[in-house]
Amino acid sequence: MKLTWLGRACFLLTTDDALRILFDPYLELYRECASADFPLPDMICVSHGHLDHFADVPELVRGESPALVVAVPPLCRALRELVPETQHRLYPLPWDDDVDIESVHFFAFKSPPMETSLYSMFAEFGAARVLEFLQAARQLADDILYLPLTSFGVEVGGKRILHFISEDEAPQNGVDVAQIGVRFHPDVVLLSVQHGDEVKSAQYAADLGAPLVIPHHYRPYQAVPGADMALFESALARLAPACTLKRVEALQPFTI
Repeated sequence: MKLTWLGRACFLLTTDDALRILFDPYLELYRECASADFPLPDMICVSHGHLDHFADVPELVRGESPALVVAVPPLCRALRELVPETQHRLYPLPWDDDVDIESVHFFAFKSPPMETSLYSMFAEFGAARVLEFLQAARQLADDILYLPLTSFGVEVGGKRILHFISEDEAPQNGVDVAQIGVRFHPDVVLLSVQHGDEVKSAQYAADLGAPLVIPHHYRPYQAVPGADMALFESALARLAPACTLKRVEALQPFTI
């Protein structure tokens, strides 16, 4: 299988059967570097509705697109309203449930919830872009923007890959991350690492127990500073000494 990091939390997993599974579509970096349109995926997993995780979903599923969308039920309902032609290609997957779609076994896990505000979104994306999105979504905006986060696991080709999301957490998040590790036993974790949460992210990696960790979200982005990766790496070495950390180059596929 091939895995490609496309910036932020966006990853493309290409299976040995040539299925293309896209996590958290946000293709800004791809568009900056490539002249051709992004090839349509077969399946899309969406963790939540913030712009840097969801913004490209509507375009990827419009018209004759074959893409199936896996998301928690409220996000599927919102997408059905925004893009009605997707209604037969939505797979609502509640937390702690799983489903087989073609040759892939999908799992959905509740992730630590965010504590955010419109002000922080204005600072990150710019007021004009946020207001444009809110106007387009109208009454669906709150459903889309403030959903709790979802981490998706996929089991395919004998490997278990977990796309783990955590960012701007509320102080008491009520999520037992270690139980996700116990239930799913990931071989690879695609792990959020953000400024100010480096040690917490290392603890999550240790709790999840995967032998291989691939970080994302750690680069500076607009008004958001980058994570201190030296701090994260030292904490990871202390908390999970058997774990291998692999920092991958954006847009460069690699074999897992």
